Amino acid sequence: MAFDPANILSALLAKGYFPKELPLVFTTTDFGRDVGEILGEWGAQKVYQIDAKSAGKIAGKSKSGSYLYDVPFAELEVMSKPKRGYERRDIHITHPIPQALLARELCENWPAVQKWLSRRRFSEDEIAISSAYDRSVKGINFPMHRAKKSYLTATSDWIVKTDITRFYPSIYTHSIAWAAYGKEPVKAGLKKYKGSLADRLDILVRATNRNQTVGIPIGPETSRIIAEVISARIDDDFSIRNPSLDRSSIDRLQDDWLIGVSSLEKAEHALSSISSIYRSYNLEINGSKTAIERLIAQSEDRWLSELNSFLSHGSSSLSGARLREFLTLCLRLQTENMNEPVMNYALAVVEAKRYSSADVELLESFLLKAAVISPISLASICRIFLNFEVKSGSVSKTRIRDRFTILAERSLERGHHFEVIWLLYTLRGLKTQLVSKRISEMIPETQSSAIALLLLDMKEKGLCKCSLPIGKWEGEISEDRILGDWSWLRTYEGIRHGWLSEKNNVKAHPFFKPMFDRDIVFYDPKKNIETSRKVRKVRSLNRLEDKKDVLDFIKLIRGPNILGEISDY
Repeated sequence: MAFDPANILSALLAKGYFPKELPLVFTTTDFGRDVGEILGEWGAQKVYQIDAKSAGKIAGKSKSGSYLYDVPFAELEVMSKPKRGYERRDIHITHPIPQALLARELCENWPAVQKWLSRRRFSEDEIAISSAYDRSVKGINFPMHRAKKSYLTATSDWIVKTDITRFYPSIYTHSIAWAAYGKEPVKAGLKKYKGSLADRLDILVRATNRNQTVGIPIGPETSRIIAEVISARIDDDFSIRNPSLDRSSIDRLQDDWLIGVSSLEKAEHALSSISSIYRSYNLEINGSKTAIERLIAQSEDRWLSELNSFLSHGSSSLSGARLREFLTLCLRLQTENMNEPVMNYALAVVEAKRYSSADVELLESFLLKAAVISPISLASICRIFLNFEVKSGSVSKTRIRDRFTILAERSLERGHHFEVIWLLYTLRGLKTQLVSKRISEMIPETQSSAIALLLLDMKEKGLCKCSLPIGKWEGEISEDRILGDWSWLRTYEGIRHGWLSEKNNVKAHPFFKPMFDRDIVFYDPKKNIETSRKVRKVRSLNRLEDKKDVLDFIKLIRGPNILGEISDY
């Protein structure tokens, strides 16, 4: 297929812009579709400018293909999301001007980016862009990594495990050029590389984050591509230092490393190499997750074995007393294994089954408890609740409303916006009213377009009885703010829906006008939630696709004459 930058740009922004953790009402499909024309108008109106002169000259001549950007530096919208145990991470909504320009640079220069990515030695995940993928960039094949881990632990005497402390938030943006062209050549010839592709990516990544040189946004798929460019150079550097270790000895999943070697000496040398190389890119390994082991412990999988044993040994269906026993087991195993995805697995099992109305109360109690002990699973919990309501109409809206209102108040007080978003989204989907004096008091100081838009939507539907600071939000509408901070989304969608009154003629501003003219939608109240049936179908298709890749990998490492089926990893 011919290289088509316009198509991959559309895909990258239509399906890979907003964080995947947001509900379906938040969409960038329209923006991805029309981004070429929008960028053209922004350029014509000097919302951003391309500056070729400042890129400088070499030997008195302009550098071919080199230029810089004059682009507004914008503030990220930050959402705190649970990670594992008591850990949390921030995810981000970036401003559309630098985000669209960053995506365009990557897509128009995709062959050059692929050349940088070709240095990868130890990751089995393909970096490809297509509208056929769920998130525009081909997803991580976790079964493949489990298969490779199984192979490494069976064929090695020593195992090295490590990852990087806060990988995305710690990436030094100037290291993009180091990864692309080599650290020493870039540092020795700064003028030569000024205005180069990697330098422009550096500028645009910084523009999404107030010109900060440390950290790249977590959420847009452009960041995954950039992180993998840096990881590719690290792969290459490691391979040079450790020529005896090849692809079959190492598995790298983004910044997580698993290395199999034959001696303690080799293990220590490999770990020392990884630490030294990452440090040269201003990154540090995570000491708490780094180990050299004689035999890798399998304790982290005991919870999975216990659940699978329960599901495989029972002869009756998962209902009644047996369902109660399974759900109790899931809750116990999650509390005993706080750093493991027990609840994600349990919810996938729950969603794959069909239940009678007699089981709804039991499942409802389980989901309410799961929302507390595994808040990272709230998206799945919300979807299951809403699907139960559509199918049976027998969930207790009052019970869920009262509990989720308390949890939303608690989460908002702690700044846990991910939880607040999904708790509100569940109440919205159940069409039950939110009444909370505490939320009314806290919302004026809450810096979140996502939460504001959900509450404004619920207000219009008669589902939010909280007092919202409409006057304050309208008073904050200005040219500086729509160009420079997170509130651009609240302002744009608030005005588009008629929830906020226009101020300072911002609809006619060159940034907003091309989007209003095309009725670009970033918040679509008509969207609700995916059906469990669709989720099951997508999971099944993804498993089949992943299984093909795993089979190809196993044939590669074991030989081409392996017959029969492979087990699920």
